Amino acid sequence: MLRLSFALRRLRTARIPCATYTTAAEPSSLHRIVRVENLPEGYNVSSIISSVNANPSEAVIPSKDHILIRFLDERSAKRSLDIQTVAMLAKYNATRTIKLRKVPETFTESQFNEILSKHGRVVSSCFDKSEGVIEAQFLDLHQAFKARDDFVAAGALPRFAETEPFIYPEWYSKSDEQPNQERFVKIDGLKDIETRLMSLRWTNNYKEIPPAAFISARYSSEKTMSVYFPTSALARQFKSICEPLAAGKCTLSLHSSDEAVSRGVVTAIDQGARRLVAVPFNGTLTDEKRTRFGRFFHNFGRLDARRITHTDGQLIVPFATVVGASSYVYHVYKGLRIKPPSGIKNVLPTFVGAYHSG
Repeated sequence: MLRLSFALRRLRTARIPCATYTTAAEPSSLHRIVRVENLPEGYNVSSIISSVNANPSEAVIPSKDHILIRFLDERSAKRSLDIQTVAMLAKYNATRTIKLRKVPETFTESQFNEILSKHGRVVSSCFDKSEGVIEAQFLDLHQAFKARDDFVAAGALPRFAETEPFIYPEWYSKSDEQPNQERFVKIDGLKDIETRLMSLRWTNNYKEIPPAAFISARYSSEKTMSVYFPTSALARQFKSICEPLAAGKCTLSLHSSDEAVSRGVVTAIDQGARRLVAVPFNGTLTDEKRTRFGRFFHNFGRLDARRITHTDGQLIVPFATVVGASSYVYHVYKGLRIKPPSGIKNVLPTFVGAYHSG
């Protein structure tokens, strides 16, 4: 049974709301019902209702200790997070817990509490300047993010904190966070443009090479390419698929990395974040426009501007990292501060191969 969960935790005691697909006697109801249960005391149920407003739900059935949401179809029941939230997870490694690493001397506990009171229910908080412990955990990720902005405005240096328990995707486990894992594949011997283009196609072909969709970063030099994955299993799978395709034109080898991919990126990838971004564009992609677009996208993260392509009415923009791609997507939906070039103004990008609501 597929299990979804809002990872809510108290510092002392925990009640974790969870959502599961529920089956009914009638085949037509199979996997159309989501049951939300184990709600913490004081949880704002309306936030759950709001989260499904964009989906075609047939009925919302509240009960004393749980809520049943019956959708019109299974696809709607499984629909993922909105794209801005997914991008926020990757860009900021966002969680519901904020810790202040540095605060002004004049920053007081009353200021701290005032900011908390503005942003919904707080599960727990601590203000101990002498011990350097100032933190708060919210029930809602978005409220935590708004509080983060207020802490920055107050002169503090907040960061999102990874907390336990953490619900891992099926393809990721706690052992994947350990150091010295073979998380990246090195492709050597890219002697000519044909071989280089072949290797680029491997990393961008999500349909025929499934592990490519999980690439968190890709960096190239003149004759080599390094492709990073969240897990060693995905790296090995990528190598085993691509090695026969290389036909001796280049070599692939596994290498260790001590740095694990952040949980925010792991969650975002699981929810559809990708390095490749699709941007609606109906014009002609000339070399001049490709260069101009490349300079604009480079404000959000490294990419190979020469490899921006145009197909089916959209640009395919290959960012080097999921974080870079997410940075662009997040700022478009939040509101760009940088004026985009003509031709891609007022467009809404998507992650290639993923479906999200706006």
